[in-house]
Amino acid sequence: MEHNYPPTMEEVKREVDLHLEKNNDMAQIFDVYKGILAVQLSYMDKIKVQVNITEEEISDYFRKDKYLLSDQNLKINVQLFKEILSEVCRAIKEASPEAPDSLLKLSEAEEFKEENIEGFLEKVALFSKNQLEDYVAKKEIDKAVGLDSEVISFAIFMSLSPFYSLYMKEVRGITDFTLWRQSYCPVCGQIAVIARHRSKDRARVMECWLCHAQWVYPRLECPYCENKDHKKLRFFYVPGDKARQVHVCEECNKYLKTIDSKVMEKDTLLDVEVIATTYLDVLAEREGYRSPEEVDALN
Repeated sequence: MEHNYPPTMEEVKREVDLHLEKNNDMAQIFDVYKGILAVQLSYMDKIKVQVNITEEEISDYFRKDKYLLSDQNLKINVQLFKEILSEVCRAIKEASPEAPDSLLKLSEAEEFKEENIEGFLEKVALFSKNQLEDYVAKKEIDKAVGLDSEVISFAIFMSLSPFYSLYMKEVRGITDFTLWRQSYCPVCGQIAVIARHRSKDRARVMECWLCHAQWVYPRLECPYCENKDHKKLRFFYVPGDKARQVHVCEECNKYLKTIDSKVMEKDTLLDVEVIATTYLDVLAEREGYRSPEEVDALN
């Protein structure tokens, strides 16, 4: 399943159904995910992106540990973005009727008006999740629209994701990511929060949650502080589910959720696994480890 993005709704439904057989309590959050994905897929053919960079230039970026959008321009069609944002909010509301009605009016906020939206998107385009949440709170956008800053940030990122994903696919058509070996995405700079051990060769494959780029990172090294002392690298899992692991570093106290495809006997959708393994985040943080998202993407 490597580099097979976006997935089909059939693939997603199949994966989700397997999880719901074990834990139906997650039905609503998966409904939210499926609703958002349906919106994103419906716009894939409408979005046009251009990658004005050669294979040699991309390789030069990667050798310098620079992600492509650190100073390349991703042109976002603001009208399409606003449409997607409106549809994403509607999908969230449909799956979560208890969500505030103000969610349906988020796309009408001051920041998304014709005279402001382009500047707003240029400002926040390369923010991490934490940075965007902080910015939304600082500018009191949350107070103005009556929504939590985390919800606003989530809706914005899910609406940006199709643009980044298509840009990533264009880049991948020019070259692969074999030269890249950082914890942040080679395309958009976001910190990877999940990985999998590839079934065919056991390589650790990181995946970006925003553009869905995938790249290999050494297994016996912490992606977040580059610690190579194997005595300070370990992993744990919930008894009975060895395929879903938490890899931790005692040097920087960060953790990385990792799916072992060989144990699972298939390559699964990491987007689905991020949601299905939230209990591992709770366990890791209870043990004193910190989310990789506390490390900001390099800007």
